[in-house]
Amino acid sequence: MTTLELFIMPPAGGLILILLGLLLWRRRLGRLAIWLGLGVLYVASLPAVSYALIHGLEARSGAVPLSEAAASDAQAIVILAGGRRPNAPEYGGEDTVNRYSLKRARYGAWVHRETGLPILVSGGRVGGDEPLSEAELIVSLLENEFGVPVRWVEDESRNTCENALYSAQRLAEEGVTHALLVTQALHIPRARWCFEKTDLQITAVPTFDRQPDPDESFDLRGFIPQANAMSRTRFALHEYLGLVWYRYFKYR
Repeated sequence: MTTLELFIMPPAGGLILILLGLLLWRRRLGRLAIWLGLGVLYVASLPAVSYALIHGLEARSGAVPLSEAAASDAQAIVILAGGRRPNAPEYGGEDTVNRYSLKRARYGAWVHRETGLPILVSGGRVGGDEPLSEAELIVSLLENEFGVPVRWVEDESRNTCENALYSAQRLAEEGVTHALLVTQALHIPRARWCFEKTDLQITAVPTFDRQPDPDESFDLRGFIPQANAMSRTRFALHEYLGLVWYRYFKYR
């Protein structure tokens, strides 16, 4: 996330509104800002809200679990990196994959075993000065821990559209025109928009953060604030903002 996005996203956005409200307490606008900030924090921390946001993205993706039909004419698997965990003390202070990259790598390994298709891992050095790219971290995980070979590594990209562009270029050199795309389902709408700007056809076979056909029965626990729910809300809002940013500002 960019610095600006960190300030906008909960909990920072709500806390900033509350602080501004306290500074302007004697004014009606200040009291309004406090209530608005509290409302933002409450809504963002509700499981019902976080799952609704995630389900909206997953439903928009149109993606379904891996099937024989989906993989019938695919020639490769593309796994998109999802970030790193720097300086992990239990790994001797070395960087490793974060939970998003781990989830995608694990599912990508399963897809490989089911289909036998070769793997390309895509993900660069977002910060620019990391010793290993995100793709290299995933490759190490796949080969050394999961026992799954990786044929291609794309480690120049810094965002999703660069993932798409550089992966398509690399696979085109090998004659690959159709690949299975492994990432999280809520990331598929943004990823598909980027891949559609390339010549590589992709079929999304994502890992889901919520089942595509959830039970919509009422559950009171969905309206009790939870820290995990706020984390999910942040992740979903990041994708919604990314869609708007890519479509209307950065990659028009």
